[in-house]
Amino acid sequence: MSTEISSPSGAPLTTADRSTAVAESLKRFARIARQSDHKKGIRAYQTHVRRDPWIPALFLLVFALPTLITAGYFYLIASDRFVTEARFAIRPALGNVDKVQSEETGNNNSLSKQMIAQDTLITTSYIASRQMIETMERKMPLRDMFSRDSIDIFSRTSHDEPIELFMRYWHKRVTTTVDSNGGIVLLKVSAFDPQESYNLARAILTESERMVNELSLKARNAALAESTDELKNAEQRLLSTQRAMRDLRNRAGVLDAQSANKNNLTVIAELRKKRIDLSVQLNQSLRDLAPERRQIQDLKAQIQDLDDNIQKIERQMTSTDPEQRRLLSEAMTEFEALEAQRKNALLYYNKVLAASEQARIVANRQIEFFTPVVEPVVPVSAIEPRRHLITSIVALVAMTAFGFSVLIRKYLYS
Repeated sequence: MSTEISSPSGAPLTTADRSTAVAESLKRFARIARQSDHKKGIRAYQTHVRRDPWIPALFLLVFALPTLITAGYFYLIASDRFVTEARFAIRPALGNVDKVQSEETGNNNSLSKQMIAQDTLITTSYIASRQMIETMERKMPLRDMFSRDSIDIFSRTSHDEPIELFMRYWHKRVTTTVDSNGGIVLLKVSAFDPQESYNLARAILTESERMVNELSLKARNAALAESTDELKNAEQRLLSTQRAMRDLRNRAGVLDAQSANKNNLTVIAELRKKRIDLSVQLNQSLRDLAPERRQIQDLKAQIQDLDDNIQKIERQMTSTDPEQRRLLSEAMTEFEALEAQRKNALLYYNKVLAASEQARIVANRQIEFFTPVVEPVVPVSAIEPRRHLITSIVALVAMTAFGFSVLIRKYLYS
């Protein structure tokens, strides 16, 4: 149907003509709407709703009843819960000892990061453990905090509930979340009294810090005991080497075989130099004097004495002599071996001594600290349960379910 307004003669329409044409068009549309099929469109849907007796029942069961029950519980029955939040991080204690060790042994940041990450996970697991619950029960009336008659029946627990079941309730009231990027732990403690919520959060932080510090206490004490025993062994090794050198000096009859050998070589060099001088003097004297002269005989005697002394010293150094208890060459070999052992033992002793001192310093100080990022404070108002949010979600879900149920009734049973 065309709704164009124009004059049959093609002349321009006046304002009165246009008003008349619009009125006629509206009357025509009204007649068409009255003659349309009432089983189609919105009127048909409303007619179907009025004729179906299950629609009010579905509205009551699917939408009204769940919404009213939820709103009634959360606004009339549910107890207020006060939440205390705390944020903390586990960080290593850095000092001069760590800086020196890092400079000497290299960078160990990866090992420290791995240890901190592991201790963070251990802390969160300990907070959710049975041991934490038992520790808190010894410090405060934990069961009474969550089983009072003033708490609604759906939110409280039984005072005589087994520890295994109480752990499930504990996981609902005490939660932890770890930030994977910064390693910050978020602790949330929910209780039915603001002061109790704060006290419980503070006690959990104190106990967790104590546990983390005691984790490495046994390892630190074991390392200290091991380093002390190893220091005793290194000291005994050094003393044994020194006693062996002392016994060798007594057996060989020399204080230092290397020094004695050096001195012997120096004496032999001087004797040979002197012998060379006497030989030159003898050759020059033989040009002018007869071999039977007293001066010639004295030079020969002196040269012979020098040869005898040189041979005697060489024999003492390299061959067996009845007057010597031991060959000097063999003593030198033993002295060199023992001296090498003494140097190695002394070097090892110094390293073990430094390690033992390092272990003693580490064992006597706290190696990890809880660094508070957000300190717990006493909550002022209850933020749980979230009545408006939960009621709105239930109402929205119920409304959606009711809409689907009406559509199903219309298209399947019409």
